[in-house]
Amino acid sequence: MSGTITFDFHNTLVECDPWFQIEIRTLVSDVLRYWNDLGEIDVPSDLLPSADAEYRKLRLAIHGHGHELPADRAVRMILERIGYPLPWDAIDIALDSIMRAAMETATPVEGAQAAVNRLANEGVRLGVVSSAVHHDFLIWSLDRFDMADAFDQVITSASCGFYKSRPEIYWSALDQLGADSSHALHIGDSLRFDVGGASQAGMRTAWYQRPDARDTPTPERMPDLIVPSLVNAAPLLLSTLERS
Repeated sequence: MSGTITFDFHNTLVECDPWFQIEIRTLVSDVLRYWNDLGEIDVPSDLLPSADAEYRKLRLAIHGHGHELPADRAVRMILERIGYPLPWDAIDIALDSIMRAAMETATPVEGAQAAVNRLANEGVRLGVVSSAVHHDFLIWSLDRFDMADAFDQVITSASCGFYKSRPEIYWSALDQLGADSSHALHIGDSLRFDVGGASQAGMRTAWYQRPDARDTPTPERMPDLIVPSLVNAAPLLLSTLERS
């Protein structure tokens, strides 16, 4: 079996809402809180809400233009903006500690491990494509849940510089995997970023329709396959890939 399948990470392979909230809302304030709680710095009480507000503005801007910043650069930028800069090494130490603590709450999506391993055993090249500012969190999590060896590449917005609102993140993944978009499929739980983004990149798409999904497909974001569960999903993904 030849061909390539890429997976979204959060809520497709691994669930970890605390990590997700850090990524999109509290990254900078959590770094400040880390050093404040250790007694190394004294953070004014009004600085944490300001940090969150400025970081949220940055995230929304990135959603729009699609050019990503890795976690350390984003934290440094916001700290300088609010007038409370920290050294790079202090930022990196805090980020690793915060993200490792969040990983303790992570759980694999039901059926994901079996699906990934089945596809790898079938000879499919596998990759992860995720909008994530802290690349190492994905590596740690995949390793923890015995999925790391199945993936040939892990591409994050932090590692390639593009958010999932742009097809370039998928093109970067295909390039690193040595794959052609005409014989590649992406699966994820977001119609906008997974189905829409991968379709723009010329890939086939599978929508993981989670039980709590609120969106519905539209003509602009119509997946080639809808998967209500990752349990026993590998044959469906293989069949859809073979049609490409």
